[in-house]
Amino acid sequence: MVTKETTHFYSCQLATSNSVKQHKLRKRIAWLSDKEGPGREFISLFIPPKTPINELIADLKKESDLTIRKSESVKERLQSNIKNVILHLKQLKEIPDNGFVLFAGAFHTDGSEKEVLSLEEIVPPEPFSSYFYAIGDHFDLRPLREMLRDQQIVGILALDSKHASFGLLNSEHLEVMENISSGISGKSGKGGSSQRRYERERDSSIANFFHRIAEHANTQFIKNKVNILIAGGPGPTKNDFLKGEYLHYELNNMLLKIVDTQSAGKEALKEILDKSSETLKNMCGPEEKRIVQHLMIELNKQSGLATYGLDSVLDALKNGEVQIAIATDSTDITENIAVCKRCGFSKTKIANKKTQTIREMIESPCEKCKGSSFEVREKDIIDVLEDMASQTDASVEVISSVSVEKATLTALGGFVALLRYKSG
Repeated sequence: MVTKETTHFYSCQLATSNSVKQHKLRKRIAWLSDKEGPGREFISLFIPPKTPINELIADLKKESDLTIRKSESVKERLQSNIKNVILHLKQLKEIPDNGFVLFAGAFHTDGSEKEVLSLEEIVPPEPFSSYFYAIGDHFDLRPLREMLRDQQIVGILALDSKHASFGLLNSEHLEVMENISSGISGKSGKGGSSQRRYERERDSSIANFFHRIAEHANTQFIKNKVNILIAGGPGPTKNDFLKGEYLHYELNNMLLKIVDTQSAGKEALKEILDKSSETLKNMCGPEEKRIVQHLMIELNKQSGLATYGLDSVLDALKNGEVQIAIATDSTDITENIAVCKRCGFSKTKIANKKTQTIREMIESPCEKCKGSSFEVREKDIIDVLEDMASQTDASVEVISSVSVEKATLTALGGFVALLRYKSG
């Protein structure tokens, strides 16, 4: 394991609009949710505003002492993560006004084949009031997910008599949260009283499985603030479960659609989502609808104050023409910066295929000193738009909901802008 420390500061409270704050938070949550440790060694630490740093450090030292009860491999990794957090806290003068969150663990970072001891810091878009410390094989992201309340959070339940899978849709990122099995065998070919006894036992086992599904649904969906639920699966089992009133009444009230699938288990989650795309298209908020309607009116005018396409939007921002720049959250475009380690000269390229782009950038020598060693940096395209917009008091909005409005913008390349004026 490589023990090089890498620290990422992620300040989503500095965004220009609520939609950008939500976009940045969703993106970071999605990135962190994919990380997994071999044991219970990942640290999630939520620190409220005005928390005394010396008290935090003292508490963490106590936690480090408690790790002696764990296995040697887990103890070593967990103590390394706690030490990493303590060193970071000692460098701070005070806790930010919104508090902040630290995630520590050893995992594969972007583009790395080796595990790196990493510390991820997030300053949230709004303050939270409670101290929270957790260790596990995944990061605990629940308090951050609660800040996504302006977004429709969709829970997806797939079940048959043998399996149940639980998924969470944040924006367009489907996260498989849990899979459970019933252990129930197929129907018996016996006859007479043996067949009836077997059927009674099987019915009892299915009822017990339904109760387990309901308990896991409560744990996974209610704690994650799901406000829309879609259920599905092959055959009639899903209907028997839903008619049996096993679900918590809050989840029953959220049920939007029941889907018939060919597949079962976690494979059915994606099938349910695909078959629900039309149902989910009207989840866009009223403010997003208003902006997109205004945009389409301007685009349909011969000299309307609107433009579309990434290059056109960037040019308009550079010229100070933009009032509002609008993007969808499904683009994978980044600004890639390669800085020469010898002379500091940098070259920049915005592209979608970032791996290929970075390779091309570092394979060609530095234009200034002909050096061949570069430090590569990457910036999300939304951050690029924000930086440019801040120079001329423009604003940036991100449309995240699965909606007709988002589909309209996607057809225009995913980037549009309402203009103050047109130059030239």
